[in-house]
Amino acid sequence: MTGSKTGRRWSGETGRRVLALSALLGGAAGAAGLEFGVTAAVPSGLLPRVAVTDLEWGRLSFGAAASTRALEARVSGGLSLPPAGAVTLTGGAAVTGRGGVRLETRASGTLGPVALNVGVRAFTAPATDVDPLAAWSLAPTDERARGWGADLTARYRLSRTLVAVAGGEVGPQPQAFAGAEWRRELTRPLPPPEGDDPAADPLTERVGSLTLRLGARAGADVLGVTGGVTYAAETGPSASVDVLAGPGSWGAVGSVGLPGLLGEESAARLYVAYEPWRRATALRAGAELERPLGPGTLLAEVRGGSGGFGVRGTYRFSLGGGEGPGE
Repeated sequence: MTGSKTGRRWSGETGRRVLALSALLGGAAGAAGLEFGVTAAVPSGLLPRVAVTDLEWGRLSFGAAASTRALEARVSGGLSLPPAGAVTLTGGAAVTGRGGVRLETRASGTLGPVALNVGVRAFTAPATDVDPLAAWSLAPTDERARGWGADLTARYRLSRTLVAVAGGEVGPQPQAFAGAEWRRELTRPLPPPEGDDPAADPLTERVGSLTLRLGARAGADVLGVTGGVTYAAETGPSASVDVLAGPGSWGAVGSVGLPGLLGEESAARLYVAYEPWRRATALRAGAELERPLGPGTLLAEVRGGSGGFGVRGTYRFSLGGGEGPGE
């Protein structure tokens, strides 16, 4: 579509609208940001995009974006809903150049001792019409052209170190899961202060945490035991691996986070997932890098897997005129 007259007209009109909106909002909201990005994907082609983000109004935060394929809007905020307590809500909508619509909302909060996270979505356009790299994200993406779906995760703390987890999904592959997470703080002893009592308990400092997961998942085309481990160092690096094994279904997902890899305030993440049992893209892999550059921040992504690959570059900076991360 980007090569047609309709695509060029869509691109020019939406680009001018968002640029005018960002200029208008720049003087009114110091916390707002502006993003310019370009995505190149095989077989989708080239997709330029501009977005206004973090526009604050009371307890709400707004964002809007336009590309050669879609117009997008997002809103997030928090409110108090007795007896649920504090609830965080996010919502998004997108209208594509082909006339399709995507709507989604997510809420997280607590209901008594249970922490809940609920998501609902409905759409008449595939996710790749808005984001060409969506199929290769770490979390599996519903790739249908139209439909709806929902997911729920509930967490209940059994003790200081043990949490029970349960949930499920409704959509292209209905399923449910249940399990438990055990977390341990990792510490190391410190040299005793000069003159300290040798019989006193040694001083320690926290160096990281270790989380172990064990459970089961059952549903359409999947039945198996799940297990995983996450290590997070106090200095920033982290690594996580999760596996599923059962009769006729298996898979593995892993990721590594490396803050400070390319200098102070930079961050990098690598991930790979191979889940043949999913009806979404089975093989997904990616590398993401974020680092300060001039008055803003540069984000670079490479994603790929079953069906193709793509790259994206985004430059983000504040519209408020304050100092950016690179100054």
